[in-house]
Amino acid sequence: MSDLLKVTINHLFGDNAEMGSQIRSELEKLQPNYLDLFEEFRTSLAAERFPLTLPFTEAGRIPQIKSLAAEIRKRYYNVLLIGIGGSSLGARAIMQFLKGPYYNLDHRPRLFILDNIDPVLAHKLEGILDFSSTAFIYISKSGSTAESAANFNYFFRKYREAGGNPRDVMIICDQADNGINRIARDLGCHLLFTPRELGGRYSVLSCVGFLPAEIMGIDCMQLLEGAAAVRRMIMDQQPGDNVLLNLALQLFTLARQGRSIHVLFNYSSLLADFGLWFMQLWGESLGKKMSLNGDVIRAGTTPLSAIGATDQHSLLQLFAEGPQDKVYGFVKVEEPPCDLKIPGEFPQEDEYAYFEGHTMNQQLHIQQLATEISLFQDGNPCYRVTARDYSPETLGAMFFFYQALTVFSGALWGINPFDQPGVEAGKNITYALMGRQSYADRREQYEAQVARYEGTRTPIV
Repeated sequence: MSDLLKVTINHLFGDNAEMGSQIRSELEKLQPNYLDLFEEFRTSLAAERFPLTLPFTEAGRIPQIKSLAAEIRKRYYNVLLIGIGGSSLGARAIMQFLKGPYYNLDHRPRLFILDNIDPVLAHKLEGILDFSSTAFIYISKSGSTAESAANFNYFFRKYREAGGNPRDVMIICDQADNGINRIARDLGCHLLFTPRELGGRYSVLSCVGFLPAEIMGIDCMQLLEGAAAVRRMIMDQQPGDNVLLNLALQLFTLARQGRSIHVLFNYSSLLADFGLWFMQLWGESLGKKMSLNGDVIRAGTTPLSAIGATDQHSLLQLFAEGPQDKVYGFVKVEEPPCDLKIPGEFPQEDEYAYFEGHTMNQQLHIQQLATEISLFQDGNPCYRVTARDYSPETLGAMFFFYQALTVFSGALWGINPFDQPGVEAGKNITYALMGRQSYADRREQYEAQVARYEGTRTPIV
């Protein structure tokens, strides 16, 4: 695929039908039916206004982002980022993969990400931060997401009471006529815009991910270069060898055969937040009731993230002997920035002596391979993504590969992978019950719905 990512898909199908996966000959029969659709996807991928290509057209704004981040690094001890979903998961994945989970213990500025409306969490965070030395980033694609807006209200008051200058607040949102844009202009805040057509879950390769990356000293241009390498691969590989086309076709076909859960088994603790980012991307993009033709199809598969080797001791029993309704994607990192030799500290004990001469990374890779083989041999389809190293280029490549895989999978299902109509109903009820003025005419309707719903509960004695 490239020197950044190697994707192996030949274990998504077995040598015979009993394996529960599609045999190679069936894939070869299926592929020609979707070649035109794939060429349409590649044509879109070459266009400037296609959502997946918008980050490349935004590269000219990177010097501005770098300048703002350098100013923050110089002036502040803490940075508080408020967002949710696509406004925070990308930054979390970048921070964890490239800086590790202990970043705030020995780096400045410390970066704190608040991504839920939780009074206990907010209260504990309030006790940690000195708001007189804390920079403030607020990210909301729509500008009105209820959870983020509530946190912004609360912590902006704390920031202002501590003497914070509103002109130092950084706001990232859509360039639309909305409340947060008006607030930002009235206060004179730093204002960065996400491209209009770029949905939140696809926005990590934009100012949404780039600003926090640069604050942590990560060159966001390298993230974009990794993404560009994958884009070139998708455009250049012939259909018969195109790993994205063939992986998407296999996942789509397996889903229709009952493999309704897509497990991403990440063999690195530093990929835990990448797994959460993937879950939102895959689930929100592909889980759709209606097709583009208006038919009810209930598209999509359920994403699940697991961490190896940790979850070999929690979920693997279910994976091995539970329902065979899953496809397994294994993600491993080939070259860690360091490795540790395991001593044979107790040579007299068989359970401990065999570690002599081995390293931790070697053991992790062996356990990944052993788990993959055992699941495949029992009839479970598996694919593997091997990332080159822990670098911004590699992470950018992984971000773009899974975004492209998701969007083309949406084309196979015949749905829109860029909208999220299923979450709007809950948002509308929240806005009305919380007293948002523009939803006042719906409040009585929703209160009646709540009363009926709560009235149907059966008391537990």
